[in-house]
Amino acid sequence: MKLTNYIITHKPFTPPADPSYVPLQVGFGEDFGFLRDNTNENIAAKNANWCELTGIYWIWKNDQTSDYIGISHYRRYFEKKGAPISGADALALLKDCDVLIAEFEPYRQSVYEQYAIESGFAKDLDTVRDIIQEKYPRDVKAFDAVMAQGGLSQYNMMIASKEIYDDYCSWLFSILEEAERRIDLTGYNDYQKRIFGFISERLLNVYVLARHLNVRRMPILQTEMSTKDRMRLSLRRQKNRLLFSLSNSSSNSPGSSA
Repeated sequence: MKLTNYIITHKPFTPPADPSYVPLQVGFGEDFGFLRDNTNENIAAKNANWCELTGIYWIWKNDQTSDYIGISHYRRYFEKKGAPISGADALALLKDCDVLIAEFEPYRQSVYEQYAIESGFAKDLDTVRDIIQEKYPRDVKAFDAVMAQGGLSQYNMMIASKEIYDDYCSWLFSILEEAERRIDLTGYNDYQKRIFGFISERLLNVYVLARHLNVRRMPILQTEMSTKDRMRLSLRRQKNRLLFSLSNSSSNSPGSSA
């Protein structure tokens, strides 16, 4: 069985030696000698707003030979024993689950609230919910559940069969293409204009929940993160779990306001 673990990048880097890893350069910048997402059927021109999704789209439309697809980043990989997971180890894990996604990242607010504070505007999540209600009404319950929870699996990282990957992409891009038609980005700053990449991180969590997939959450190797920063991240996660738990306990306690 062939696994191609695509590494989405916009800059030069040295990929892992494991032969399953294939760098995929996104956008129209300087050519670094990697496979590129601005060839064949593509949406590379949307990279400023769609981020790694232009690469994810390219894989969906142009990889016709892989049995399994992986998505990682030039500085983030699924980790096993302190190194990027090998293709053989990933396939072994997939014998007991449907998809590998990133470890759960706890927030101090709900996913809905955190998006509005850090990434964009709540009204855009409302628009996406409306679209899901129209196109996939059975998935609204999963959307609402993810929006209410205190964290998610980030980074648009996954490893799954090509069948699951294709089904996910068909679902995802049908939603986001409609969202692109409805959402006016006038007045958004450059960070907020990365809207579709940010929203898709949330939607991957919605998809695996709505499809009742057997998920294995994987630790993430952050190759550009120092030991000190990893310790800070660990402490932040513990604090966020506690704050979200306390917030929920307070809001659900007798006498609390609705």
